[in-house]
Formats: sequence, structure tokens, C-alpha cells
Amino acid sequence: RFARSRSILCQGRGSAANSAVAYCLAITAVDPVRHGLLFERFLSEHRVDGRTEAPDIDVDFEMHRREEVLDYMYARYGRAHAAITAVTQTYHASSAVQDVLRALGYPAELAFALSKRLRGREPAQGADEIEAGLAAQVGFNLDEPRARAALAALRALDDLPRLRATHPGGFVLSAEPLGERMPIEGTAMGRTILQFDKDDLDAAGVPKFDFLGLGGLSAVHIAFDAIRRRTGERLELYSLPTDDAATFDLIARGDTVGTFQIESRAQIQSILQTRPERLYDIVVQVALIRPGPIKAKFVRPYTRRRRGLEPVRYAHPRLEPILRRTYGIPIFQEQAMAISMALGGFSAAEADELRRTMGHQRKLPKLHAALERLRLRMVQRGVADDVAATITDDLHSFANYGFPESHAWSFALIAYATAYLKAHYPAEFYLGLLNAWPMGFYAPATLIHDARRHGVEVRPPCLRDGEWDCTLEPPVHGDVPALRIGWKHIRGLGNAARDALQAARAAGPFTSIDDVVRRARLSRADALHLARAGAFEAFEPGRRRAAWEALRAAGDTLPLAPARHLPFDPAELEGEELIFLDYLATGVSVHGHPLQHLREPLRAAGVTGSAELGRVDDGARIVVAGLVIARQHPSTAKGTVFVLLEDEDGFINVIVPARLYE
Repeated sequence: RFARSRSILCQGRGSAANSAVAYCLAITAVDPVRHGLLFERFLSEHRVDGRTEAPDIDVDFEMHRREEVLDYMYARYGRAHAAITAVTQTYHASSAVQDVLRALGYPAELAFALSKRLRGREPAQGADEIEAGLAAQVGFNLDEPRARAALAALRALDDLPRLRATHPGGFVLSAEPLGERMPIEGTAMGRTILQFDKDDLDAAGVPKFDFLGLGGLSAVHIAFDAIRRRTGERLELYSLPTDDAATFDLIARGDTVGTFQIESRAQIQSILQTRPERLYDIVVQVALIRPGPIKAKFVRPYTRRRRGLEPVRYAHPRLEPILRRTYGIPIFQEQAMAISMALGGFSAAEADELRRTMGHQRKLPKLHAALERLRLRMVQRGVADDVAATITDDLHSFANYGFPESHAWSFALIAYATAYLKAHYPAEFYLGLLNAWPMGFYAPATLIHDARRHGVEVRPPCLRDGEWDCTLEPPVHGDVPALRIGWKHIRGLGNAARDALQAARAAGPFTSIDDVVRRARLSRADALHLARAGAFEAFEPGRRRAAWEALRAAGDTLPLAPARHLPFDPAELEGEELIFLDYLATGVSVHGHPLQHLREPLRAAGVTGSAELGRVDDGARIVVAGLVIARQHPSTAKGTVFVLLEDEDGFINVIVPARLYE
């Protein structure tokens, strides 16, 4: 209610989306009855120490306005009755290696060389890999006494806490003063936090409410506001048509850079195979490209079955109504719960207890016990031994990372909304992304190149026509607005310069370089940053001339500053030099892509561009080149690295084997 009164976009997700009451109160937009979601995922009869466990409610707010919500909670309930929970971070192999080797006096370079090869492992697993051959590769002498001490220390650090941090949004509220029940402390940011983490609170039966910041909601809200200002049309997140052909065409061809949740390199590759056609396909897509389904090797069979390349099979007939929508593949936590009830005779409370053992390495013993109990119950109810074993093995494979269907529904609604904006309102879509940045997978440079490929004219930062944030301007041709890059993307400008420029601009438009520097009281460095970025071009053509004028206005008395009457040579900055200067000053360029000036020599060397890949025969050997704009190192990929290359025409996905990447 508070967020909506302040026009802050928000939505409940996770287990809240399993509750019809939460839906009726507009906490969530997901109708659990219509979509067949399990209420027990929200609240079950499972009891801890005689008490029913409290529901876990997550609410997302716009990233840039979440602090307003937290301030409201503290003001509404008081510091004595409201606090954020802590997070206890345990050791992983990479952090354990760095700490142990530092303590034993090893060089930092050696510690880093080991740790970067042990990402995603537990400390004891890391020790085993070091002994199995990694030590020899990096020059770590295992014959030394301190090396043996290091390995022993690593094995002792499994599941031990490393540090305590602040939870991203877990709030605890109480009728009695919290300090009478739990240890609390202040933080450097002036927050009040509990020293207990999420698992401690679960064990103590203390309810937690997650108030999280989500950049995707910020971007959507900014875009909606811009559309309303330009067209008068008032879009709502949950009122968009969910069967829009242009939106699904954009998604199906993998044109999802900048969209929420389906923009990663792995998602794009999967989307090109699954080709979503309806909203539920996006729900599955959000959950499919996650460590659980990937590790359980569910992605390939799901894709092949969806495309009709292999038949849909069910290990048992009673699995069909549970797994029909996912082609016989268990993907969601709710499906695991339904399977345990249908085949094992579990009560809803027992099914939720099984679900609660999923998702955390520290709960593995409980998971094993619950799955063994399920296997025995299935056998007792007439399920064949081998079928019961297959079902429990599948559930075990994805248990540690299985995604809630309710959560996937909530994210899919935002994913669809961003794709809808990209398909129909590209200028407003990119405006939202750039003004909500940092968020998502891609840097502003990539977003701007993508915008230009989608017919959006992008204009450079300008002190006369622009603002701190990006803005929209009337187009020269057509009806798609032009996008003006905001001053915020100029490198080197800090908070003081931001506040000074915004305050000065509020008093009226700038009229000259001298006017900007004088009214905003800019330092020599800030004036130079603006000139280098081309932000003074409207007042003084030529960045070199503008820089001298800015320095003079800032009080610089260098005798070599040129006289005002010297002519400006428009050829002084052209082509690759101008693009280079753009990247240096802002990290983005509206004047072209770095590779466009290399295209001819690259083509002469036999390098294929992304625009030509559609004409390459399958199995042909090709050479490609581009800027590396994203790298993914999934822990499930055995060292394989997924690289996204960009050239002036588009993107190229490249799979790099572990040995080649090293």
C-alpha cells in the first residue's frame, strides 16, 4: 500500500504467488487457482516445536526506490521492533584457498592461480583437486610441511562460517522489542540488523519478510512513464496482452538482449531451440536455464520433446498430469511436491517438508533421508523398485537448485513485459534500461549498439539539450523517438558534479561552455571530462576546442590555449579515433562500433561477420571476431566457458572448452 501510494512498482513473488489471499490483496499478480499452484508451498501444516511455520513472503520493489520502503518500515514499526536479518557466508574452495594460503605466507599470485580454478567447489573438494594434479599445474609444492598444513586446513573449513553480511532484504518485525529475544547490531549504513541468518530464523520459528530491489521493475516503470508522456497511453505491467505475436517473434529469434531473465547467453541459445509461443513457455524458460535442470541433464530432453524430436515419456502413468506441461521433465519444486503426494502418498505437509530440504548444500542429509522415505513409500504403494529409484534419482539431481513454479511465473510476467516494450516501444525500452543501469548482463555500450540496430537514433551527451539521465527527443525521420545519452554515463563525474549540474540546470537551460562551468562551479577535471565526451559540441564544435574553452572557463591560465578565432577542422576527429575517444570518455559510442573500421582487413583475412553466419553451411570451419561482452562460467559446465562476441551487426555465441580458455 505504501509503495503504490508513492507510485513505486512492486510485486510479490516466490511462495506468495501460491496464495489466493495474496492474489486477492494484489500482493502478487499470479493467480494460483488458475495456474494450479500448490498452496502448501506458501503455508503448510508442517510444525516446528509445536508451531506452524510462518510463510515466506518476498516482495520486489524498484531497485532505485527500495530504500524508501525500508525507511518506511523503520518509521512505521520503530527501530526497536524492525531489523534486517544477517547472512552467514560459509567457506567455498576459492575463498578458503585464498585465506589459508595468505595465513601461511604464500604469494598472492599462487593463491589466486589456485582459487580461480576451484570456483563452485567446496573446500574439501578443492583440496582433493589440488592433490589430484592442480598443484603441479600451478607450481604448488605438496612436499612442504606448510602445504600439507594448507590441505588439512582446507578440509577442515567445509561448512564453516567465513563472515556475516547484511541480507539483501530480509526484514523481521516483532510486537515486543527485538533486543529482548535476539542479538541485534547497527551497521555502517545506519541500519539495524539481527545477528541471526535465514536458517537460524527458520529454526527459531521467526517469520521473515523479504523486501528486495529489482532493476527490471525500475526499467519497466521508467519506460511506462516515458510512453505516457509521449503518447498519453498508460500501460500497466499486468494488463499487457499476453498473446502478442510481435513479442513472441522477438523472443523466439533470440532477440532478447536487455530483457529481464531471458537475456543471458545461455538463455538466448536455449530460446533459439525451444521457441516460446505462449506465456507458460517463458515460465518454463526462466526455470529451465538454472544450475538444477542443467546439472540434472533435463535441458536437452525437454528441448527435444518440445520440438517433437523424441517422444514424451513418463516413468509412471500417474506422473502425466503432473509433468504434462513440461513434457515429462520435472523442473519445478511444486512438481516434486505433487509427485511425492501422488505416488508416495505424502500428505501436503510432508510434501512441503520434502521441498524444504531442497535448495541448500547444508540440508543434504535431510534431503537424502526424505527421498529415501519417498522411495520406500512409493514401493509400498505398488510402484516398481526400478521406477521408484528413477523418480527419486531425478528429484535428487535437481533438488539443490530446483526453481519454484510460483517464482518463475512472477519473473516471467516481467520478462514478457520487457520483451513487449522492446518489440513495440524500443526507444522507451532502452531509455528504461540505461536509466536503471547498473542491472542485467550487458554494459551500456552493448545496449546502445543494440538500440541502433533496432532503428533507434542515439545521440551523444549534450549540456544544452540533455540531462543527467538519458532522455527522449523528437526524431528527424520516422516516429521512433531519438535517445539522448545522459551525463551520468560520462566517466569521471562524481556525486558532487551531478548535484551541481542538476541544481544549475534547474535554474534554466545552459547557454555556453562558460555558463555551464560558472553556474555549476565545475572543477578543471570535471570540465575536461565533459569536453572529452563531446558534451559541449552544441556550444563549440570540436572536442579539442571545447576542451580549451572549458579549461579557460574553469580558470586555467595555460599560455598555450588557442585563440578563439582559430578555425575548427571537422576532420580532426574521424572514424576509429572518434569511436576510441567515445569509449574512453563514456564507455559508449553513438558514432559506430569499433569493429566496423576493422571489417575490411578482417574479411581479407577470412574472418566471418555475424551478419554472414546465416549463409554458412553446418559443419563448416569459420573464423569469427568481436568484442567479448559477456562471459559465463557455469559450475555445471566442467570448465567450459560461454562467450558472447559482438560486432557491428550483432552477436555471436561461442562455446570455449576449458583447456582452450585457460
